[in-house]
Amino acid sequence: MYQLGGAACLLAAFALSGVKGVLIWALIGLYAQLQIFLSDYVQHYGLRRKMLANDKFEPVGPQLIWNTPHRFSLAMMLNAPRHSDHHTHQSRNYPSIQLVGGDMPMLPYSLPMMAVIALMPRLWRRVMDGRVAQWETQP
Repeated sequence: MYQLGGAACLLAAFALSGVKGVLIWALIGLYAQLQIFLSDYVQHYGLRRKMLANDKFEPVGPQLIWNTPHRFSLAMMLNAPRHSDHHTHQSRNYPSIQLVGGDMPMLPYSLPMMAVIALMPRLWRRVMDGRVAQWETQP
């Protein structure tokens, strides 16, 4: 179904603007994919599942995903910055996703701001590495 939808959009772009339309459509798709990669990088940076005594990894939980309580991020991204709850309660719709302070690591700024900071590696590490280390020492 996704492939048919993509092919239909490609044909529509060609029908509307020829090769130029196809190139613009492809560039928009590339930009969207880069935004998803950047968001995933920010929301999962440095958080690792711990190895349990039985040589299995701990279950995926709210402690493994950075969240942001900032209203700007929530409004722009339909509560997606409440990422932990999305992973632990997949059946909840986005308006119902919640934040539980203390159980979930929190980003210091809104998700769009953190994405911009992530493009500057030195600043990113200065902002985030201490937070990652602090989160890993929590019980």
